[in-house]
Amino acid sequence: MNRSFYALVVSQTATNLAFALYTMTVVMYLYNETGSTTLSAAVTLTSVTTHMFSSIYLPSISDKYKSTTILKFSQITQIFILVGLYSLFFQKLSFSIYILFFVLLAGMSFLNGFFSPLKSSIVRSIVPESTRVKANSFIATIDQTFLFAGWTLGGVMLSLLGKEITLLFTLFLTSLSMISLFVVREGEHSTIVQVQEKLFKRLTSGWKYLYKHKGTRVLVLMDIMESWVGTIWIGAVTLTYVQEALGKGETWWGYINGGYYFGTLIGGFLVYRLSNIMKGRLVMFMLAGSFVFGILTIIYGVATNAYLALVLVVFMGPSFQIRDLAQETMYQNSTDEKTLTKILAARSTLVQFIFIFSIMGIGIITDLIGVKLVYILSGILLTSSAVFGFVHLVIRKKGLTLEKEQIENPF
Repeated sequence: MNRSFYALVVSQTATNLAFALYTMTVVMYLYNETGSTTLSAAVTLTSVTTHMFSSIYLPSISDKYKSTTILKFSQITQIFILVGLYSLFFQKLSFSIYILFFVLLAGMSFLNGFFSPLKSSIVRSIVPESTRVKANSFIATIDQTFLFAGWTLGGVMLSLLGKEITLLFTLFLTSLSMISLFVVREGEHSTIVQVQEKLFKRLTSGWKYLYKHKGTRVLVLMDIMESWVGTIWIGAVTLTYVQEALGKGETWWGYINGGYYFGTLIGGFLVYRLSNIMKGRLVMFMLAGSFVFGILTIIYGVATNAYLALVLVVFMGPSFQIRDLAQETMYQNSTDEKTLTKILAARSTLVQFIFIFSIMGIGIITDLIGVKLVYILSGILLTSSAVFGFVHLVIRKKGLTLEKEQIENPF
C-alpha cells in the first residue's frame, strides 16, 4: 500500500463520519424543534433520493475530469454548505427556513454521492490487482470502525457539546477529507480524459456495459434482488422486531444495531486476513457470504430469544462483508477506471431507486404480515439471490471474467 492509498482511506473515513454526524445533528434538531417524526424521516428520504440523482449525473463529468478533481470540488462545496447549515441554527424556524434546510441537505447528499463510485475507481488505479482484496477490506474495516463510533457516540456528543459544536466538528472532518485528497496521486491510465464523447453516450455507457458484460449483469441482478429487502434493517423495522418478536425495549434495540456493526468490523478483518486465499475465488466467497447471510436472516426471523438474535446479527456482519468486498473487487477487475465509475454509478442508481420504493412500502408490509414473516421472506429472497448467482456465475461460467483484472473495456 502506498501513500496515496492511505490518504484515500483518511478521506473516505472522514467523509463518512462527517456524513453520519451531520445527519444525526440535523435529524435531532428538526425533531426537537418540531416534534415531527415525519419531518425528521424526510431527511433520510432526501438523502437517498439525491444520492440517486448524483449517480445519474456522475457519468456526465467523470470523463471530463479526474476522479480526485471531482472529489476535491465536492468536498470544498460541502464545506460551504455546512457553513450555511451552521448559520441556520441561529435563525428562527419558518417555512422558508425549512425549505432552505432541505435544499442544503439535498446539496450535501448529492455531492456526497460522488464519493463511493469514484473511490472504487481510484483504488483500482492506485492498488495492484494482487493486493486489491486486502486494500478493499482494509478500507472497509477502518471505515466501519469509525462509523460504529460515530453512530454510537454521536448522540452522546450532541447531548454534551450541542448541535453547534458537533456541526463544527463535521466541518473539520470534511476539511480533513479535502486536504487528504491532495495527497492522492492516481495512476497514469486514469489521467486520460476523454472529452470527445457526447453527453448522452457518457450518461448511457455504464448502462450499456452492465447489459453487455455477462458477469457484471449477474452481479447487478443479484443487487436488485437484495435491494428490495435492504430496508428490513432500518430503525423502524428493527425496533418493531425487538419489541414484538423479542419482547425487549430500546436498550436491546441498541444492542442489536451495535452487534451488527461489530460483526462488520470482524468481517473486514477476516477478509483482510483471508485476502490471499480469496484471490481467484472471489465468486465462490461472494456467493457463500450471500447464502449464509440469507440463512441467518431466516433464523433471525423465527428467533424469540434476544441473546440468540444478538449472536445472529454479529455473524451476519462477517458474511455480508465477505460478500460485499468480494463483489466490489470483481467490479474493479471487470474494466478500466473510467468505465468502472460509470458502471458503479448506474448500479447505484438502480439500487437506490429500488431502495426508495422499499422504504415507502416496508412499514405497510410489516403491519400487514408481521415483522417475523418479513425477515423470513427476506431471508428466502437473499438465499434465492445466491442460488441465482451460483447458477449463472459458476455453472454457466459467467464469473470467469470477474476474477482477474481486465486491461481494456471489451465493449
